[in-house]
Amino acid sequence: MHTIPRSAGTGLLIYGLGVTTTFMTLGAPGGAYEPAKIDGYLSSGHWPAAFIIAYVGALAALGLLLFGHALRVGGGALGGGLGELVWGAAIAGTACSVVGAFLTGGLDVAMAEGGLAVQAGLPHPVVYTVSEIGNLLTVCAPAFFVGMVALVLAAKTPLPLWLRGFSALAGVCGILAPLFFTYFVFVLWTVVTGVVILTQRRTTLQPQPRATESALPFT
Repeated sequence: MHTIPRSAGTGLLIYGLGVTTTFMTLGAPGGAYEPAKIDGYLSSGHWPAAFIIAYVGALAALGLLLFGHALRVGGGALGGGLGELVWGAAIAGTACSVVGAFLTGGLDVAMAEGGLAVQAGLPHPVVYTVSEIGNLLTVCAPAFFVGMVALVLAAKTPLPLWLRGFSALAGVCGILAPLFFTYFVFVLWTVVTGVVILTQRRTTLQPQPRATESALPFT
């Protein structure tokens, strides 16, 4: 019986918890247009927090590389070209999330480095638009790719039956993450699946002893 390497669970937890936590705490404008929220995000007092949180989010996205690499090379959980497909999806999701974190955090970097000309001259609707695109890249684009991976796991891996069903549902929710409310079902799946992979029983197949000549019945 093949098992999924535990490093896949570690990577999935780092990605799911890390990216979501930083996204929720960064305070980047998105959703409904709120001028007060934009003012708060661009204020000089928020700059240090924005720099750090966005950077941590970019680092957390690297968990997807660990997740994808483990499924690609370890444990024999995926056969044929599926391991390569998962690895490619993990790379694409990581790249999108890192770019999104730097784009959203880069708004405050621009405020700090551009001086009064940028601070006073950048219209709020532009800030909102750039931030919303950054949010989509940070959380929704990787969820799109990992959602496809979840569908592969549901169909091709030795996960418990209940988790395979949950993976199928979460895969669809990840692909539809721009609807936003589906994203939280997907995030719950990253946590549950990460924990299951980390705590799964390992099965080792012992080689059978070869019959010796003296044990044959006709000697």
